[in-house]
Amino acid sequence: MGATLTATSHLNRTKVETGIRGVLWFLYPLCVFLIYKQALHAISFTAANEGGLLVVLAMAAAIGLPLTGLAIVQRSLPAAFAGYLTIVIPPLITATGGLLRVGEHGGYWTALAVSVPTVVFGGGAALSLSPGKALVKAHRATALALGIFVLAHLTNHLFALHSLAAHKAVQDALRVVYRNPVIEPLLIAALIAQALSGVALVWRNRYRQGFLNHVQAASGLFLTVFLCSHVTAALVNGRALSHTETDFLFASGGPAGLLHSRGAVTLIPYYFLASVAFFTHVGGAMRRNLLRKRSPLANRVNAGVFALGVVVSVLILAALCGVGGLSRGV
Repeated sequence: MGATLTATSHLNRTKVETGIRGVLWFLYPLCVFLIYKQALHAISFTAANEGGLLVVLAMAAAIGLPLTGLAIVQRSLPAAFAGYLTIVIPPLITATGGLLRVGEHGGYWTALAVSVPTVVFGGGAALSLSPGKALVKAHRATALALGIFVLAHLTNHLFALHSLAAHKAVQDALRVVYRNPVIEPLLIAALIAQALSGVALVWRNRYRQGFLNHVQAASGLFLTVFLCSHVTAALVNGRALSHTETDFLFASGGPAGLLHSRGAVTLIPYYFLASVAFFTHVGGAMRRNLLRKRSPLANRVNAGVFALGVVVSVLILAALCGVGGLSRGV
């Protein structure tokens, strides 16, 4: 009897200790957030004082800090969620600011500001209870259309390295398609379906094994938060409320570029990591498909797509910071 009580007491104490450790993991994203804010201030300070290499180092720190969440995702279930939360800090900050600006208009817009994250993340968690095959099919069905759109959008930004006129010419041609009154609502619907099914799959497979599987989940969550933020900024804050042209100057925070536009430095890791996350997610999906076919090229293809994503992201960030057409004003 005494031995049983001792064992029960030990088990209860172990559960309490495990629960405390689980909660403590969430101190990690809080610490990263505080340091991340200082890294953003460092970008502004060094850019204002023509820091040169120091600007690059500050940008690298701001970009790298959220990625440290990947170091803890395999420790435990609470650590995985704390790691995911750390990774999505850049779009979460931007999304929060955007939704607050929407909410300032009151009434309908306030309801929208509250409903967007509730529907995407609450709805995704609820959908995780549905059949797994249905979720995967829904995710794949919308992935191709959105993937083509995002690739076209990223390619469009690369033209800004040549000139703003070249960027606008390509943008105008693409808008004939994606701003079509039939296609645009379908794209938005596909985005919502992709976000809901993606969150559901992350929640459903929260006991996943393997670092690359965690990277796939983290990149998907980053894209979900980013796209919710970006669509809200472009469609609601930009087009509906401010009646602003959502062109390259809108994305760069103005003709001065991200480094010198007021408050725009928060968009540096936001844009860069979003582009990297897109290629990472695509590469991860290609890897999984190749592994099912027992292809020896699976990991090489994944690495190649990731490397391409880093190169494209660096070029786009350079254009947004003033390299190319933006610096020449042409």
